Amino acid sequence: MDEHLSAIVYAVGLASFANEYKSQDVLKQARRQYVYALQLTNAALKSTAEATKDSTLLAVMLLSLYETITSTTQTPLTSWTDHIKGATVLVTLRGRQQLRSSLGLQMFKQMTDNIIVSCIQREVYVPTEITDLRSYAFKNIVRSSPAWRFSDVTVRFASLCASVKDGSLSDVDAIIAAAMKIDSEMIEWTTSLPSTWEYETIFMDTDPVLVYDGHYHLYGNHRISQMWNSLRMGRIFLSRIISGQILQRISSVPVGQFSSDYTTLLLLSASTISQMSSEICASVPQFTECPAPFFVESSELRSPAYSWLLPKQGQSGELDGHAPPIGAASGYFLLWPLFIAGSLPESPDSLRLWIVNRLKFIGSSMRISQAILAAEILERREDIEDWYVFVSKGLGITDHHQPLHRVQTTDEMISFSISFPE
Repeated sequence: MDEHLSAIVYAVGLASFANEYKSQDVLKQARRQYVYALQLTNAALKSTAEATKDSTLLAVMLLSLYETITSTTQTPLTSWTDHIKGATVLVTLRGRQQLRSSLGLQMFKQMTDNIIVSCIQREVYVPTEITDLRSYAFKNIVRSSPAWRFSDVTVRFASLCASVKDGSLSDVDAIIAAAMKIDSEMIEWTTSLPSTWEYETIFMDTDPVLVYDGHYHLYGNHRISQMWNSLRMGRIFLSRIISGQILQRISSVPVGQFSSDYTTLLLLSASTISQMSSEICASVPQFTECPAPFFVESSELRSPAYSWLLPKQGQSGELDGHAPPIGAASGYFLLWPLFIAGSLPESPDSLRLWIVNRLKFIGSSMRISQAILAAEILERREDIEDWYVFVSKGLGITDHHQPLHRVQTTDEMISFSISFPE
């Protein structure tokens, strides 16, 4: 293993340990190791040969993971944008060569998905270099992958946002039609998924603290849940674009001349936002605190696929009330969807308060400080002028692995930066 990669692996391990056991001494060791790893990675990035290696890109991803684990403050959009610009340079430099190995392909997918998310946030087009590489990979390597097919839809979503901002698409009806087309593509994506991507809905009228609106979902794993929540956030954003355009049109139309079609679309958008927000909440219990399955009459729940959810016998011989904890990784994937659902003006107080409660649970039980921060923002009902990166993914379509641009250690107060090759 290359030295810069082993150094950051060690730093992430120390940071995780310090986070779990709240050890300031171990955290100081992690910071020093992190600074060392950052210096080594900067040195590697000065050489094109080293910069294009899988180990270097993986090191950059892990540097970002370290930041995610240890961060206790909001990261502004400008910083996120700097990260993404560096990622674009690095991925482009690696070219088609990176697509020839399984690891290289996976890292390319994660990095380019982050780039797409950033483009949606900034309302700019996805760089041609990135779309060309993605097209090559999709046509020659991963044609049948549901995750790749979905992220292709998000590329078109980014183009819609960019074309509205730059004025190339300005007609209200044309914008609404384009948004509805992308929404239809997202719905169509759900109809072509393999059976292993489907989820089961469990209905119950107990544990209202754990379960919102009397039901929750069971997924094959947290990555499938993550993809579904990506879809839900995408449909929420599209519905808000549609309703925003209609409300803009209302302001310029005389009273009594407002089309009934617009009224229907407004109601449909509101219904979609409500449904998607509720489904995001339904994805939470399985990966935080899941109600005991024996409260549920479901024969399928006893199948091997869900055996991990069955109540376990404690030392007393009695059944525990909840399934064992899943781990912090699934908690990170829930932060952004929950924050989006809880921050919507359309969200009822009951949903927002439930989300605040769950974010606090994730923060305290999984030692994820960003969850506490997100809960506090929702409680204060702050107006968010910028997109903030509480976890290192926007729509949640990838793991949290964008490259780190700058870090400042609390004990040394020295700034370091990654210098990407030109």
